[in-house]
Amino acid sequence: GPIVCRKDGSSMPFFSEGVTKIKLTILYFLNKLGFGITKDQITTVGGTYDLAPYFDLQSAVAEMEEDGFLAAVPRPFGQIYALTARGQQAVELFYEQLPTSLRDDLDTYADECRETLRHQCQYTARIEGQPNGSYIVRMIFMERDEQLLAMELLFPDVKSANRAAALWADKAQSAYCYLLSSLSGALD
Repeated sequence: GPIVCRKDGSSMPFFSEGVTKIKLTILYFLNKLGFGITKDQITTVGGTYDLAPYFDLQSAVAEMEEDGFLAAVPRPFGQIYALTARGQQAVELFYEQLPTSLRDDLDTYADECRETLRHQCQYTARIEGQPNGSYIVRMIFMERDEQLLAMELLFPDVKSANRAAALWADKAQSAYCYLLSSLSGALD
């Protein structure tokens, strides 16, 4: 593999630290994005750029967590993966090993999907079928790392449950504000 020169003049083979191109690409993207995302979102990024097969990406994320480059952070909607100090250091040391064209693509992609990815982490709705044929929709509204609103609503059929889940991102803020003011007595 390529050789990287350390500040003290000694050299270190690029892949000796277990940082492969797939891993470096994921680390670079997360660094560019500025916040952690779920494993599924990482896989989507990988698929968009044909970086690696799905399972290779999944195992790269798992290995980077084991090796301390990524930290798994629990969230109500599932785990997100964020850069650790070690992951940040790997990006700073090795980013030039990625082709400039790939870095440019990743920069553009990070800028294009930043709001969408943040949005996906902010509003989540999961539908669960019930034995009696009704459906529960679990809805969560997050602001940064804080859960502002989490609720479960029972719907009579899958059509209304799907509609509620689809509308959640648009309606969560007004629902939150309405509940906050009515339950705190501001609407009396």
